[in-house]
Amino acid sequence: MRLALIAGFAAILGGCAGKTTDTAEAAQAAPARVAANWSQDQQQKLQQLLQGTPYVLTEVKGGWLIRIDEKDTFNPHRPELLLPAALGNIGQITRHLAQDHDVAVMVVGVATGKYKLKSKEQVSEERAQSVASIFRLNRVPGHRLKTLGVSQGERIDSALGVALLVVPEQELHQRVAAGHSQVVAMLDRR
Repeated sequence: MRLALIAGFAAILGGCAGKTTDTAEAAQAAPARVAANWSQDQQQKLQQLLQGTPYVLTEVKGGWLIRIDEKDTFNPHRPELLLPAALGNIGQITRHLAQDHDVAVMVVGVATGKYKLKSKEQVSEERAQSVASIFRLNRVPGHRLKTLGVSQGERIDSALGVALLVVPEQELHQRVAAGHSQVVAMLDRR
């Protein structure tokens, strides 16, 4: 009798344990599906938004990177300042992203050239801040907007002036915590 009870309890516990792993696998798969759906949805929105612009959209782990070249975007004599012709396209992007409360943006200023009056580090930070100011004008709150200046990295695309990393908000905070080198790795030459 005791053996039958013990065997019965063991069978019940064994069955529950099997269901727990299935439930755990399903729980892990759910965020992956949500992330994939978010990524696909953002891809469609961003591709439509970037039609007719010289900007390039590339997929990165957990988000999308909008590559904006230095040429025709920044003033060659004052490399931290945006050209008036670029304001329309960047403004259109910022208005769209400001309305989408599911996304956050890291503005990555890139400066790999030689500049007369300022260091590369200073130019890259000021580029990020100048583009981020357009986001602020469109009322993107600070918890959904971060800036970063990048000036060193042997594989960085030298034509790049600024990059907009579009990710879910919680992912942005993880990227900021992960550090500078992870972002630099995304800026490789195409």
